[in-house]
Amino acid sequence: MDSDPDSHIEDLLSALHDDDRYDNQIDTGEWSSDGPQRGESWRDDSRAYGIPLVSLNTLPDRFRSIFPFPVFNAIQSRTFPAVFESSDNLVLSSPTGSGKTVILELAICRMITTREQGTYKIIYQAPTKALCSERKRDWEKKFSTLGLTVTELTGDTEHNQIGVVKNGDLIVTTPEKWDSMTRRWQDQRKLLDMVKLFLIDEVHILKDTRGATLEVVVSRMKSIGIDVRFVALSATVPNLEDIATWLGRNSQSDEPAQLERFGEEFRPVRLQKFVYGYSSNMNDFAFDKTLEKHLPEIIRKHSSRKPVLIFCMTRNMCSSTSKFLAQNHTTALWPLPHGNFAFRDKELQAVAVKGVAFHHAGMDVADRTLVEKLYLEGLISVICCTSTLSVGVNLPAHLVILKNTVTWADGKTQEYVDLEVMQMLGRAGRPQFDDSGVAVIMTRSENKAKYEKLVTGHEKLESCLHLNMIEHLNAEISLGTITSLESAKRWLKSTFLWVRLRQNPAHYRLPGQPALCLTGADQKLEEILEKDLAALESEQIIAKGANGSGSYKNTEYGVCMARYYVKFETMKVILRLEKKAKVSAILMAMSQAGEYSEIRFRSGEKTGYKELNKSTSMKYPLKDITEPFHKVYLLMQADIGSIEWPTGDGFAKFNSTFIQEKAMVNQHAQRIIRAIVDCRIHDKDAVTTRNALEIARCLSAKCWENSPAQIRQLEGLGVVYVRKLVTAGIRSLADLRNTEGFKLEQILTRNPPFGMKLLKDVANIPIFRVYADVISHSGDLVNPVKASVRVEMGCLNDRTPEKFHGRLLYAIFIAETDGGADEARTGDYMFYGL
Repeated sequence: MDSDPDSHIEDLLSALHDDDRYDNQIDTGEWSSDGPQRGESWRDDSRAYGIPLVSLNTLPDRFRSIFPFPVFNAIQSRTFPAVFESSDNLVLSSPTGSGKTVILELAICRMITTREQGTYKIIYQAPTKALCSERKRDWEKKFSTLGLTVTELTGDTEHNQIGVVKNGDLIVTTPEKWDSMTRRWQDQRKLLDMVKLFLIDEVHILKDTRGATLEVVVSRMKSIGIDVRFVALSATVPNLEDIATWLGRNSQSDEPAQLERFGEEFRPVRLQKFVYGYSSNMNDFAFDKTLEKHLPEIIRKHSSRKPVLIFCMTRNMCSSTSKFLAQNHTTALWPLPHGNFAFRDKELQAVAVKGVAFHHAGMDVADRTLVEKLYLEGLISVICCTSTLSVGVNLPAHLVILKNTVTWADGKTQEYVDLEVMQMLGRAGRPQFDDSGVAVIMTRSENKAKYEKLVTGHEKLESCLHLNMIEHLNAEISLGTITSLESAKRWLKSTFLWVRLRQNPAHYRLPGQPALCLTGADQKLEEILEKDLAALESEQIIAKGANGSGSYKNTEYGVCMARYYVKFETMKVILRLEKKAKVSAILMAMSQAGEYSEIRFRSGEKTGYKELNKSTSMKYPLKDITEPFHKVYLLMQADIGSIEWPTGDGFAKFNSTFIQEKAMVNQHAQRIIRAIVDCRIHDKDAVTTRNALEIARCLSAKCWENSPAQIRQLEGLGVVYVRKLVTAGIRSLADLRNTEGFKLEQILTRNPPFGMKLLKDVANIPIFRVYADVISHSGDLVNPVKASVRVEMGCLNDRTPEKFHGRLLYAIFIAETDGGADEARTGDYMFYGL
């Protein structure tokens, strides 16, 4: 199984945008065998599909080096006036690999011509970090000659985020990162006022779970931005007009944005798509196994003995599927390979001699590279792979088969998001290898109609904002965008949800009478908002203004919820945490966070967790394992304590899932614990604050306080080396500091300068000194005691460290008293008195 399923979409998107290298080839496509064929008169010297082609010479000289071709293709040419000769908002829909990125580049050129350097900023927003990195690399090369600085917004702290935006002219980012940045817009108003162009890639992710963040961010920029131009790119969807209505023509007009739509006939390679449904009441794994027997017939029918890619739901499925096909091979399906080749993996070698291979991220790198090489040479005809295959590798697949429409992600089987499905199918018929391709989806019978709509572009985009409305509502109150029920209604009417709610009220559980649609929607909108505002107020996350003014503002709890992206259900758990909570109680509360609501024990898995619970390294074991959140509780401690999954029969199959879920639990836990710290500082609860800060340090360092595992924080030291150091009496960072470099090399059997590198690394961990002195005090039996205390804090290091492994360092000083709490901040150091 893939260890990092969340990266699959990023990998696929990167591969998709690699295809833009072929974006100036004109294309045709089809849904079935009766679809349009490549014609004889599709292009002449100056026209394509009846569209006059725009010469590169139309652009000013300084822009021509950006585009490595003499003429724009049909899509780019027809869109040229809207994108380069106008400043109106624009929505473009066209097939995969048809050159959409060029449209964004033309919009950038337009911005350069209309505004002076240094007076504007451009935001490019894509669904994944991988796509952002790809775009940054490409655009740095293209636009550096024009004086544009391209930066990538990836910093986790406010300081880093502001620096990236301040130093960049063109900022590439994800919806989540820009959401984080703009939640602090009041502090950086001048910077955000400079944003004049907002580029949205893959806007059709609005219908996916993450689409709500994209929707909120764009709506926010419409509200707080000044004369911002939006250019959005989309896959083929039937209700593209709704996106145009949502964005609007410009900030002064209620008219829709300009709209350019291009159909399948513009696809670079003719593509047939088939969806096969199979009846089954089995679970996902058993159903997946039954699909194997149908593969030979699908390959015989659609491959024409040309190369095949089969996408499988897990790594194990890749292996078992390739074994099945090798055992059932006939020369009618694909040719047998000739020549000699040797793989390190014996199972891979056994299937490869039959012209079949498997490919996934967990393989030996040499084996994986050899699979790709033999496939390109035609010696391997079929690859069974996970969706990570397409990273930067354009393999000559004539037939792509999506075997099952579920994958293993976040510790469970779940349907692929639409974006993944379309990109995997897009591997069929690569322009540089083929003039046609075939894509096949194998799914359950009840899903057949859904995927037919998807592959034909007939599935309408709907909003997901209503699914987590209360969290976004609180964030907008924190920003000041919403201050009352009326302003909340105005905000919601600026969203894509409102556009679709009026078109399809039934989808959002609204009254379905056509004649009352608008009235019903408006009434329901107010009901939803009143309900969510009341829920936030009841938990003291927001508060009403004085004198019944009807205004709303965040409490400190609401600020924490927005700052750390905490779910409403999680905030309720945090606010119900007992006073003076112990470490174990805090861990138990965190385990019940809403972020973990979908984590469950799978069949046969609980036995492994009972073994984990018995480990001597489990600091806070359970008396009994009965609840789903107990799994999260143990995962969190296993991650901190470096506890490995049990070995032996029956356990091994859960190891990959264990590693994956540990990482996911830790990722959320780091945000949740910071929210707990901030809330308890506000509550003046020194004991819980101290214990929560200890957990925060342990989560970050992946070791318990004062345990020998603290040494693992140093680069190059794993579990084995730590054991050797502990055996030699080196049990802490202090012990290591006091050991000479050559002695460390002897203990670890390493050559110089390994020991000196370790000592240099540990020197970057601060050794704090604290001096406190009571300056004055007063009080008697009537008046409470008051004391003034001077605290001096510094480092004992020869040189005060500022960063450790690239991360900024800070210190927190806590003074516990029977009551009262003051907070002071100085530079990068924070001091709390409690």
